[in-house]
Amino acid sequence: MKHKCVISFFGCICAVSVFCLLFPPAVLAWRTAAFPPPAALAAGLLCAGAVLLLLPVGDEYVRSSLYFALGLGAVTVAGVVLALPLRATLLGVLCVQGLCLLRRGRARYAQIQPLFRGMAIWYNIESHARLSYSLFLYLLVAAFPSEGAAAWTGWALLGPSLALYIALVVRVRTGRTCYLGAAREIEIKDLIRGNLRTAPLQAGAKTEELSRMVRLYERVVSLMEQKHPFLDEEFSLEDLANSVYTNRSYLSKTINILSGRNFSQFVNYYRVRYGAELMKKDPKLRLTSVAQMCGFHSGPTFNAAFKINMGETPSAFLERLREEKYAKKG
Repeated sequence: MKHKCVISFFGCICAVSVFCLLFPPAVLAWRTAAFPPPAALAAGLLCAGAVLLLLPVGDEYVRSSLYFALGLGAVTVAGVVLALPLRATLLGVLCVQGLCLLRRGRARYAQIQPLFRGMAIWYNIESHARLSYSLFLYLLVAAFPSEGAAAWTGWALLGPSLALYIALVVRVRTGRTCYLGAAREIEIKDLIRGNLRTAPLQAGAKTEELSRMVRLYERVVSLMEQKHPFLDEEFSLEDLANSVYTNRSYLSKTINILSGRNFSQFVNYYRVRYGAELMKKDPKLRLTSVAQMCGFHSGPTFNAAFKINMGETPSAFLERLREEKYAKKG
């Protein structure tokens, strides 16, 4: 029986971060036989934070991040073992981290097509958050005290370094950017995925026309979620209009305004969500079967719609479900 790797690339990068957090202060404490100075603790936090900033965002590959993380760990070990000034070690760490960011940026903008995918907006938000945290990291390293500086300078740097590290850990554990508010991030993701049952228009007072549209849209959403008419491959705008007692043109206008998508995109969102629930209930299902059960005419159409609405291909989604199920059994 083939056994899967226990530690993932993602887990390895996090392990390198923990190592960089503990190694500098531990070695200095061993050399001096005393509690490490605050500057050493701050250096460990900054090195560990730099590693966490190497983690991929969006559709970036994890493997290259691991290579840079190992390189950053090697720089940290070399600087501490050779007894280099902590500031010199941190500058070497920033060089590795900066090279990784440069490579990530070139790779993202070298391909045009990914920039126009549904999740591209969220990926850019994650990238901007990473750049903002990196800038804060660079500023802290620039302010790092030199050898022989007063002890209070180390304590003054320890607080911001700890705050940065905590923010990055929360970012990794929760999937949030910690760059925008939680409610705003949820709203952005809902907008991208077509789940616009939150307030569609926030500026200006509601007019009578908008109120009518909102009431109609609520009936449409209720019908889609309770009756699942989209499971019929031949389900059309005319069918939906008849079900909610309105005309096609007004219904199409309502869906466009309140969901930001046309009828086909709107229906595909519900089909994809239904298919995701089917795969969660039974990860052994074949994708061709799931596509048919959701109301899609063909597999390629299902694959494209799934990637737009879920941010990953159905095969990747299904493989992740199977891995999670395997891990729970293990």
